Formats: sequence, C-alpha cells, structure tokens
Amino acid sequence: MTRVFISHSSKGDPRAESVRKHVVEGLRAKRYDVVVDTDALGPGRDWCPLLYQWLGECDAAVVLFNSAALDSAWVRREVSILMWRRALNPAFLVVPVLIGEVRSTHLREKGFTDVLPVEFARVPPGEPTDEAQALSERVLHEFADLPDTRNDSDHLRDWISDIAAYLRQAGDPGALRRAADRLGIHADDLRHVESLVGSCTFLAHQMIGTADRRLVHALHALASSLSDDTLNRLVQQIIPTWINAESARLLLPPAAPDRRTVALNARYPQTAQHYLDRAVCLRLDLYYLKSAGGIPLGEDAAEEFTEQCVDAVRDLLNFPPDVPVSRFRPRDDDAWQFLSIDVRGVRPALVAHVVRELHTLFPWLLLILLTGESLPDEETLRSWRVDDLVVVTPHLGEDEELLGHQLTRDLSDLPGRLNGRRR
Repeated sequence: MTRVFISHSSKGDPRAESVRKHVVEGLRAKRYDVVVDTDALGPGRDWCPLLYQWLGECDAAVVLFNSAALDSAWVRREVSILMWRRALNPAFLVVPVLIGEVRSTHLREKGFTDVLPVEFARVPPGEPTDEAQALSERVLHEFADLPDTRNDSDHLRDWISDIAAYLRQAGDPGALRRAADRLGIHADDLRHVESLVGSCTFLAHQMIGTADRRLVHALHALASSLSDDTLNRLVQQIIPTWINAESARLLLPPAAPDRRTVALNARYPQTAQHYLDRAVCLRLDLYYLKSAGGIPLGEDAAEEFTEQCVDAVRDLLNFPPDVPVSRFRPRDDDAWQFLSIDVRGVRPALVAHVVRELHTLFPWLLLILLTGESLPDEETLRSWRVDDLVVVTPHLGEDEELLGHQLTRDLSDLPGRLNGRRR
C-alpha cells in the first residue's frame, strides 16, 4: 500500500488540526496508508526509531506549516530528511502546506530554505473560503484514487506493485496518459494518471483488468519511455491477464489436498502455464510445471503413455536419468508441482489408467488434463474414473484460447519489433 507521511506540529492549534484532519481523511478515502504520529504512536512505543522508519519508507509526504511547526525541531528534522530524499529522487513528492498567516518568507526566515523551490498548497490572501477544506483539496489533487484492494490477496497486491514499479520508470510522464487513453480508461478517470502520487498503481490495476488488444496499444505508447529491459519485464508481467482470474484459481489445490486433478478445455501447455501464472499472481516460486501427453502409438499404449508422463515428472524434478522412480520426491520448498497432460483423442480407459498410475506413484503431483477446445461429455468424464476431478469453469469460449495465444505472441514480439525503430 502506498504510504504518505504527515509532518506537523498541530497540537493546540485548532486551525492546523482541522487541516490535518481533512488531509488525513481525504488520503485514507483515496486508500492511502497515512502515517501521522497522533494516530500511530501508541503509549509505550519507541517513537523516535519509528518516525525514522516512516521517513525512510514513505512514498510521499505532506508538511503542515503553521506557526508552531516553524519553531519545531522535529518538523525541521523531518523536513531535512524528506527534502534529502527528494534531492536523490525528484519524483518523490513533498507537499508543503501554508496554514493561517504563514508565508514563504517566514520559512526563509526560519531556515526552511530547501522547501522554497517546491510548489506550496496555500489559500490566497483574502479568498473567502473554508481554509481546511480548500487546503485539503489542493493537497489531494496531487494524489490519484487508488484501487480498492481490500478483497485482493497479498500476492495480487504485490503483482500490482511490481507492474507499478516498472511503470514508474517511464521517462515521459505523458506516456502514462497516452497508455491510459489507449486502454480505454474513461475521461473522468484520466486525472488519476496525471496525479503525482499513485498514478502508476492506478494504471497497473487497470492493466491487470484488461484482457484484449488494448494492452498492445498501451505498451506501444509506453515503449519509447522505457528501457528495453524494463519493457520486456513489463510485457511478461502483463501476459497472463487474458486468463479469467476466478477460473485460474480452480487449478490450485485446497488447503490440505489428498490429490487433485483438473480438466481444462485447452489445447496448449502454454495455456496451462498462463492459468497458473494468473492464479499465483506471477509468484513463480509457488509452482513448477511440465507437460506430457499425445496419442501413444506403440503396441502397449498404457505403458508408453505412463512412461511419457514419468519422464516429464523427472524433468519437473530436474532428476538425472539414473535416479529410479522409487526415489522421486517432491521438492522441499513447499511449491506446488503440476503436470499438464494432453489427453485429446486419448481413449477414456487410457486416461483413467495413467491418472491412476500417476496418483499411485506420485500422490503429491497435481494433474491438469488438457481436453482440447471442448470438454468431453459427462459419460466420458465419468469413464475417466477420477474421483477428485475438478472441471475448470467458466470454460474457454470458442476461439478464446486462440485469441489469447495471439495476444501473448503480439505482446512478446513487441519489444523486438520496436527495437532500433523507437529511438
């Protein structure tokens, strides 16, 4: 979550307290993590190290300058650290707020000269308005509305954060606006992409929710402002978004699985990989996947089909050829181990045999049966005799896998196509 630090000395100053309250409430309504000592420093906490931690970790800061703040040694120290961070990273936002009769000349007189080049939030003298409301609106204008992630998993938040980190490397701020426009973001929401804080998180969330060719157009708009390496990494983050998130989660086992077999109406092993990438939000350390299958052509079809799958499991575990099957053990890093098996055109009795054999040999192995563009009928599914079978729904629609494959190739090819022609 994007964190905003509030520097202030507002105790006993009703005007400054009102401004602080409005700013904090407004930022939290926009879903920022706001840290302010009056709220977060409970009794008995070692407040000095915690303040330094906040100052070092925050993503942006708001400094409330009232008369008391001008004479506060702690505000002076906080501002010094914040402006040092801004000097190292000009994109780090510090919003100084002038409250009451405080003017920039007062800051100069009190030694806050490093803040003077920064644009202030202030109410012009003589303007008849609610000062707290007006100042908070000026501050909040610099912060985009963040997506509601309360129901998102930690992995999804991390995925959005990773995409946002790549977007922040765009050298041209206008590229974010062009990308948002090509994603089809509503005109009323484009202001969130122009905000100084949160714009990349907002755009990252929109990209994850887009599953069509608009992604190609958006990345094309960003390409000239990103390094080749960053563009390539961003593309890999975006590819699995064409998969339905709820369907993808069905591939993951329950908390305490005995065994798990999933039927997926797909043709390509790469599709199974995209489903898993979507399910784990690209936490690639959470699973391993290999593929096997194809119609066996030998005299002993059952033995041949089983051997194909055992060889794939050997590859999955990175075991050399001389290790016997009896010594196959799951990896010790708690990652799930999946085997996708192409069962298109395979007789139901043969499917039942190989699944039974694999469950016997490797009870820890998770199976994904690729059934082709359509699922077998109910009678065929029953004839597989797989008690724990889970059918992935909603099913891939007609041509959906083909379009997903096409989108994946177009995204993957984009950096190479642009290389040498976009600079």
